[in-house]
Amino acid sequence: MYYKSPIHWHDTFHYFMGAKYLPELGYTRIYEATWVAGRELGAFAPIRQVRDLATYAPRDVTTIDAAAVRGRFAPARWQAFKRDLLVFGPHIDTWEHVFLDHGYNDPPPRALILHLLVRWVPATPRALLLLTSLDYAIVLATFWAVRRAFGGLAACLAFAFLALSFFARFDFIGGSPLRWDWICALLLGAAALARRAPVVAGLGLGYAVLARIFPALFLLPLAVKWVQARRTGARDPGLTRCLAAAAVLVLTVTLALVAVPGSRTLSEEFAAKIRLHNQSVYTNHVGLGSVIAFHTAPWIERPDGTVFVPSEAVLAARPPSWVLLAVSVLYLLVALPLMLKAPPLESMMYAVPLVFCALSPAGYYYSFLVLLVLLPWRDGVADPVRLVAMGLLALVGAAAFAFEMASPDLFPLFYKVSIQLGVFFLFWLVFEYVRLAAPVGRRPSVPAAAASTTRKA
Repeated sequence: MYYKSPIHWHDTFHYFMGAKYLPELGYTRIYEATWVAGRELGAFAPIRQVRDLATYAPRDVTTIDAAAVRGRFAPARWQAFKRDLLVFGPHIDTWEHVFLDHGYNDPPPRALILHLLVRWVPATPRALLLLTSLDYAIVLATFWAVRRAFGGLAACLAFAFLALSFFARFDFIGGSPLRWDWICALLLGAAALARRAPVVAGLGLGYAVLARIFPALFLLPLAVKWVQARRTGARDPGLTRCLAAAAVLVLTVTLALVAVPGSRTLSEEFAAKIRLHNQSVYTNHVGLGSVIAFHTAPWIERPDGTVFVPSEAVLAARPPSWVLLAVSVLYLLVALPLMLKAPPLESMMYAVPLVFCALSPAGYYYSFLVLLVLLPWRDGVADPVRLVAMGLLALVGAAAFAFEMASPDLFPLFYKVSIQLGVFFLFWLVFEYVRLAAPVGRRPSVPAAAASTTRKA
């Protein structure tokens, strides 16, 4: 579905209501509370099922204990919940789809930050417009920092790719509160590392991990470079400070969540829900696991031209976890010589295909592909082979848009995009090895700012 409003009401409902009422709703009660509040307001009579977020199975609304739902709210908070729901009601005409979505899934650190931001904010259109505009302010600030670190050409190309990419689009996650903060934190961390501010870089990378967990994989190449430096005796104090700052931030926040009883319960609920969430297969996820599952499962074409795949068949077709682990380890072994030859900041690129092999996240998280456009630039210069790779990545995005125009539904679209992206990563690795084999004299020189991270933040 495409959203032309500045506010993505469906997504904002989950991220605003889920965060504002996090203590009352946790991670599993947003739909039952919304249905009970809506019935008190005279709405949702046609809704017969909601998704039970504790089991992910559809649940008949007759099984919802309205008194127990209200009992989790103080009277004033329940009235505020209903007032906020009144604002969302007229703007969402597909409530039957909302009630069968998958809830609010921000990790606890990110959820608590957003909760503190919106706890006392009423859900007026003006307030929601302001909240959903924060991402654009963050993106502009990130563009400024990236431009200072990498130069105007690299920054403009990177942000043009981000704006025009098939991934990270407005109609998927734009117009919702703080949906791009993690990718901005990742880019700000890279910019800080390029400007030899390692502590700031570590804090940015650490925030990205706390906000979305999987960016921890982007720290792996930096850890490889740290081990390499220690083994060769060419220690890099800047890289040590960067990794230490990221580790301290992540560990401090994690230990604080475990130590406080309320947040510990919230973290346990989140962990249980995400385990359940990861046991399912989703049509808009992109990665090797998704390709294998949907390629193996039988496709059933409906009379209207759309394609249906039975969920039981897809679940049965999922590859065993050891298969993806083995492929991920194999990729790391293949990419290891490239990581060892690259400067620390540049080595982060080699974690991009690792996400594809190991995790298969939702397609809109692939905004991190921008790293393949940004990180190859050194002092305003990019290797010609890498420029070809950037052009190929742009063609992959253009082909994805073409597939979208010809696709009647999302399932075959994201299946094809996963295959495209996997093929691109194979070519990209070949290009990187071609670069590695090129005579040293034909490579662009590495400026001091890109090759070292030793200056203190």
